Amino acid sequence: MHLAQQHVDLYRLQVENSLGLLCVHDMMGTLLSVNPAVGHSLGYGSEEGVGRNLREFLAPSVRHLFDDYLRRIEAHRIVSGLMRLLAKDGTERVWFYRNTRYNRPGLPPLVLGHALDVTRRVRAEHELTEAKKALLKAHDELAARVAERTRELEQANNLLRTEIDHRRQVEDELWRARQLESLGQLAGGIAHDFNNFLTVVQGNIALAKIHLPASNSAHGILEQASDACQRAASLSNQLLAFAKGGAPVRRVVSVAAILKAAVDLVRAGSPAEFTLRVDEDLWPADADPEQIHQALHNILLNAREAVVEGGHVGICAENVVLGGSSGTRKAGNYIRISIQDDGPGIPPKILSRIFDPYFTTKRAGSGLGLATAYAIISRHDGYITVESAPKIKTEFTVDLPAAPGVVMEQKEPDETVCTGSGRILAMDDNDTLRQLLAQMLERLGYEVTCARDGAEALALFEEAMKADRPFHAVLLDLTIPGGMGGVAAAARLRELDGKVKLIVSSGYSDAPVMAEFRRYGFDEIIPKPWSLPGLSRTLRRVLG
Repeated sequence: MHLAQQHVDLYRLQVENSLGLLCVHDMMGTLLSVNPAVGHSLGYGSEEGVGRNLREFLAPSVRHLFDDYLRRIEAHRIVSGLMRLLAKDGTERVWFYRNTRYNRPGLPPLVLGHALDVTRRVRAEHELTEAKKALLKAHDELAARVAERTRELEQANNLLRTEIDHRRQVEDELWRARQLESLGQLAGGIAHDFNNFLTVVQGNIALAKIHLPASNSAHGILEQASDACQRAASLSNQLLAFAKGGAPVRRVVSVAAILKAAVDLVRAGSPAEFTLRVDEDLWPADADPEQIHQALHNILLNAREAVVEGGHVGICAENVVLGGSSGTRKAGNYIRISIQDDGPGIPPKILSRIFDPYFTTKRAGSGLGLATAYAIISRHDGYITVESAPKIKTEFTVDLPAAPGVVMEQKEPDETVCTGSGRILAMDDNDTLRQLLAQMLERLGYEVTCARDGAEALALFEEAMKADRPFHAVLLDLTIPGGMGGVAAAARLRELDGKVKLIVSSGYSDAPVMAEFRRYGFDEIIPKPWSLPGLSRTLRRVLG
């Protein structure tokens, strides 16, 4: 008996000095005993918990779970889990418990509670979990920022690449424009003198044909010479396309009609197959029809010469609307003309040079065809590009600004010579041209007085007014080297007589004057080389 008591005392000492949290409660949760470790964990004295229900010490947020705990301990001999309790100072503690139901013979069962205070560990795990979440969030945010920055860098890189391409394209355009400008000054002067020579030749041919009987065999020879003059005039017009004075004389025209005429001209006698597709509602353009025809003809001729027999040239014209991000193109409505051939293509090493003046790969080529087309389209505020796949195809694309308005009717040239009457004052610095012009005008029925420059023309005009024999029209050469030219003379003539009819003529079509002659006080224009029918029609329109 004495030994048994010693064992009981030892167990009591062990319980009272244990770091484990030990208690005994009944099946309703009433505490029957607790060891000092419990009181230390919750801040109570060891006797303060005895007689109170364990439910009272649970944290408010989990008290509703206590009944479930009692049911589990009644159903199972041993239960375990986490228990959240409220300490005396109001803080929460977390215990890990492993409680055992002790069934006493003949007495109500008791619950032997054993727990460990794991508050620090739970907090540490919670903090670790939160730290992991924060780390994961930071990682995701960093990854998102890296991805966003990568996208920004890619966009910036793409923009930079686009800007570099755009700048290179602009530099190429600027270089080509400067080259054309330099050549234009030379070409314009050559074309001016060339047109003067052609005017003399063509005018004299026209006069010779009039003087010869229709049955004379020389008529055929003169016709051949006249045709040669027309072809020479076409070459002169190509030279003028490079010159500053090659500005288009614009009006609202049908691009569809001009394109069809150019295709028909190139297709004639060609072994290649041509297909043309044009939008039914193709917009008109504010353009010089002759220049646009020349540009399209040159491109089509290049395509025809590129294909072998049985080859194909496809032409398409459609309306397009370009936004603000279309390279160097301004936003707006355009007529797009695509000309594609299935020839051998253009080697990449020379593709960038095909619009250069005098560059050609053909033995009989002049190197002016595509350069002329480029100059004409550029002067119409349009764009021309080329893409080529060697041994597959070459495609030229022309974008012309569309123009609102009604298309002006285009009439076939009238070769009828219209006679008239009246007094004409003609000014030209070239003696031969003055003589020829006088002969042509007299042959048309007019009385002609000639002047070498603007000063002489003004003096003759004033004399005629004082003598009450005024001139009905004045034909003025645009440029007089070392003397008063057509523009200055026209202004002075208007001061003398506001109703005087003024006609400007030139072998070098100065852009602001020949393109906008009415703005400079002229009633009509007649470019050199003159033709007798053209001269007669111009005077008929002016004099009525």
